[in-house]
Order: sequence, then C-alpha cells, then structure tokens
Amino acid sequence: MREWKDLTKDEKEIITTMKTQNITPEELIQRMVNSGRMSEQAIEGLKKALEDVKPFFVH
Repeated sequence: MREWKDLTKDEKEIITTMKTQNITPEELIQRMVNSGRMSEQAIEGLKKALEDVKPFFVH
C-alpha cells in the first residue's frame, strides 16, 4: 500500500478537500459533473485517481 508521502500533490489535495468538506468520492464526482467544467475524459481520470487513493479515505 502507498503511504501519504508517496502521493502526488493533486492526490493529496483531493483527499484533503474531501475530508474538509466531509464528502464521499461519489459526491465529489457528482459535483464535478454538475459543474460542467470537466470533460468526460477528465471525469474518468478523477474516478481512477479516487480509486487509487481509496485506502486514504476515512469517513
């Protein structure tokens, strides 16, 4: 399993944002889809990134 220090800056930002806003990965994806600011390709990338860092989610 990867450690916090091994994560990229973007991965750390995603996790930190989710923790501070107390949202789930599904809620984050839905927010990004609803914003209309991300392409379908970017949404798929976000889904993969969230799957990669899933062990760090604590709710």
